[in-house]
Amino acid sequence: MDAHKLVQLFEQSPVVVPRKLFTDARRLNISPVEFSLIVHLLEMTGEGIVMPLPSELGDRMNVPENEARSVLLGLLQKELIAIDASTDGERYSLLPLFEALQSSEVKSSEPSINENIIHTFEREFGTITPFEIEQIVGWMTEDGFNEELIMAALREAKLRNVRNFKYMDKILRVWQDHNVESLEDLVEYQRRNK
Repeated sequence: MDAHKLVQLFEQSPVVVPRKLFTDARRLNISPVEFSLIVHLLEMTGEGIVMPLPSELGDRMNVPENEARSVLLGLLQKELIAIDASTDGERYSLLPLFEALQSSEVKSSEPSINENIIHTFEREFGTITPFEIEQIVGWMTEDGFNEELIMAALREAKLRNVRNFKYMDKILRVWQDHNVESLEDLVEYQRRNK
């Protein structure tokens, strides 16, 4: 390949990756596969794909879909990406990443989320959306519900044959209002309210 064609190849639709992302990746605890996913999100956004599916990201990254989903979940948990829902639809936002790059502080690491909870939801609901994954992450990281209570809410919804996230959120909020923080508390709450 001659040098002119090589230059043309590099000039085609370049992906702009902030230098600070390279220098601060370790500080932000960004793994190489997370770094790759972020770069692919930047690339796909430039192509007009603002909410790629985990399967699409997996294809681009040459990793299985479940690994791409796991990496997305990790970045959502670390609050380095977010899902914006507007009237135009859902999209991944890298604004939290850029804000973290601007900041010199390191966020404390939060407890890790067991990926099995996502697989359990997928068995019950079929494929779940990134927005629904963010809902699960939010229940655990922002609302402080433990995995056992979320799974109990899923079982409760399943028993009532109402399989949707709004119903589960309502169940969790009622339990929260009654200071249910563990399975033991739940058993006591259900015993009192029979």
